[in-house]
Amino acid sequence: MRYMLCAFPLVGVVIGAIVAGVCLALEELTMTIAMGAASGESGTMVSVLRHLLPLVLVLIPVAVTGGIHVDGFMDTCDALGSHADREKKLAIMKDSHCGAFSVMGCVLYFLADFVLVSEFCRVFFMEEHTGSFSDGNCIRLVACFSLSFVTSRLLSAFSVATFPIAKDSGLVRTFADASAKRFTAAWCAICFMLLSGLLVWFCRAHGAGILAAQLVVFGVYFVMTKRNFGGITGDTAGWFVQMSELMSVLALVLTAMLLF
Repeated sequence: MRYMLCAFPLVGVVIGAIVAGVCLALEELTMTIAMGAASGESGTMVSVLRHLLPLVLVLIPVAVTGGIHVDGFMDTCDALGSHADREKKLAIMKDSHCGAFSVMGCVLYFLADFVLVSEFCRVFFMEEHTGSFSDGNCIRLVACFSLSFVTSRLLSAFSVATFPIAKDSGLVRTFADASAKRFTAAWCAICFMLLSGLLVWFCRAHGAGILAAQLVVFGVYFVMTKRNFGGITGDTAGWFVQMSELMSVLALVLTAMLLF
């Protein structure tokens, strides 16, 4: 338990590896189909595969994590939407029932995520077809998208070790109290800085955009949790991971549109 939080970003490594593998494997498959036959049927098959890719990419993080972060995101939406006092908000997050604001938040989140990931896929395939693959643009896009799952969890683990905690019980309190906080904070900070340097060096503007988006969400996360709950909880940690990943895709799409 002392060093469990240090391993939390490995979940992001697993998600990122699957995402990258799916993107590159599907591109290879569609290119093989397109080159193997010029018939209308092959073109239809390629189109179907490419339209299914955004759905697959949206579902991968949920499948790998079992939806635990989505659950926290929904509970946090319920609490924030209530505009109640601090104690009432904490009680709402603890309640197992699903409120209207959690449903609205979940629906809007996945709509936004699907649209942004669809745009990412469009840019990815467009770059492949315009011959920019040799310049590394496609690899940079996939690398940025995949590594964003790691950096978001590094920041999340850092927050558990350093941010005030709202409750005297719960999963976050258990992990925070049992962890080596200084070591965890230092480990996550160093890994985040190293990974940030790699993103900026290899992915250039894409990497810088993702890092900027995640740091903005991180700042909002600190202010929001302290003002509304008096600190973080396991549910707000899920909210941060989900919002960090969503804003990462938005930043990636925006930089891709501006550069390409």
